[in-house]
Amino acid sequence: MKIKQKIRLGLGLIFIVVLFFGIISIYFVSQLSNSSKVILKNNYETLSFTREMRTVLDENKLPLSSAAQAAFDAQLVKQEHNITEKGEREATAQVRSSFTALQSATTPIAEQEAAEQDARVALRAIEGLNMHAIVVKTDAAQASVNNAVLILGIVCCFTFLLLFSFSVNISAFVADPLIKLREAFAEISKKNYDHRMGFGSNMEFEELTSSFNMMAATLKERDKANTTDILAERNRITAIIEHMPEAIIITDANQQIRFINTVAQAIFHLEHQHVVGKPAGLVTSSSKLFHRIFEVTKNDASYKIAVDGRDEIFKLETIDVFVPNIDGIRSDELNIARLPAGKIYILRNVGEMHTI
Repeated sequence: MKIKQKIRLGLGLIFIVVLFFGIISIYFVSQLSNSSKVILKNNYETLSFTREMRTVLDENKLPLSSAAQAAFDAQLVKQEHNITEKGEREATAQVRSSFTALQSATTPIAEQEAAEQDARVALRAIEGLNMHAIVVKTDAAQASVNNAVLILGIVCCFTFLLLFSFSVNISAFVADPLIKLREAFAEISKKNYDHRMGFGSNMEFEELTSSFNMMAATLKERDKANTTDILAERNRITAIIEHMPEAIIITDANQQIRFINTVAQAIFHLEHQHVVGKPAGLVTSSSKLFHRIFEVTKNDASYKIAVDGRDEIFKLETIDVFVPNIDGIRSDELNIARLPAGKIYILRNVGEMHTI
């Protein structure tokens, strides 16, 4: 499976989980809201109606005035339309029966008092039923809250684990190939052209792996060919310099000796392996002229040097070596600036004797 497909699949799963979490949250919030509305609408309204009816009875003497009867009847009608609990209908009917007795002008006072007492008992019964219903519904709502917290907690933990797994895996999907690619290029920068890159069964990087390995093989062949050409050219130049009659010393830009031919070794009593790679100023020689030639700033300086028991005259020539400055230029630009790369010292035997 490609990384793009894995990312899409992971994001799709996360979207589904988050959507599921949101739906569950909305469902439980809606349930709790409906429970609260039912309690407020049904039970608390009934308690309000009964309180108003009992207030009418408390504040008015028997027989009830027309205004008191109208106020009581208005609250009783509302209660008759808000019967929700078992046994509440019978208690409400008892209140209506008692109120009918209170409304009759021919009912004796004693009977009215008995009817009022019956009405109060029925009102207390209605209040008791609704108070009990409030407790039961509140407990049920609390249980729903506990269930909602438990379910939402489980879903939250599952979502966290899914997101954590996705974050870990997606970093591995993306970072691991990049790390391997960086390590592979680091090996190539060290000229380890034998290094090969592989991603196992990851088909998405198969083309990249093939291209990289092909590049490494090509660089290896080119480096091998370039090394062969450089060594061949160097051997040719070394052979030419070795067969020249002049004494030749070549230094780099830091005055380190890079080459000294056999004639120069014989003149200055030096050995090639003890000289090459060392700074000219640190090379130990029995000839005092060895260090002087590196201090000469002009050409055609002459020196008398004892060779095979006789004095010979040598003329010194110096050639400055420069290389093009290719730093900071594009491939299509021409750069004529040069950087010093060392010197070539040539001591030519001219056969003339004079004192220097």
